[in-house]
Amino acid sequence: MADSAEIQALLTALNGKHGILGCLLIGADGSVVSSSLPAEMDIATLGALSATLFSNNDVSLQRMNRGNLSQMTLLTDQGILHFCQIGGHYLVALTAKGQKINLEGLIRSVEEQINTLKPKLA
Repeated sequence: MADSAEIQALLTALNGKHGILGCLLIGADGSVVSSSLPAEMDIATLGALSATLFSNNDVSLQRMNRGNLSQMTLLTDQGILHFCQIGGHYLVALTAKGQKINLEGLIRSVEEQINTLKPKLA
């Protein structure tokens, strides 16, 4: 795996694009590998709950014979959470509250960064 500063820089590069407030890179167990979210956020809890959300939805889709979950987007009254699986990790991008979001642009930006991150997580 690449060093933490390099991963941190890749996550931080997404901040501000298409309303992205910050990102979390977490392990499948919910442990936080890196974050570009504001320090006042409870990063550890967000990581654990994000991994649980993704994992539970993946199991549900498999039981419905719809394949494996690779990405999901949740729209809430607080903003958007976009989740992507990267090997044994999850990348979660959160938008700021009250932003007008171009969802297609957000997803495209995250996918581009995933292509850069993927080889660094091997």
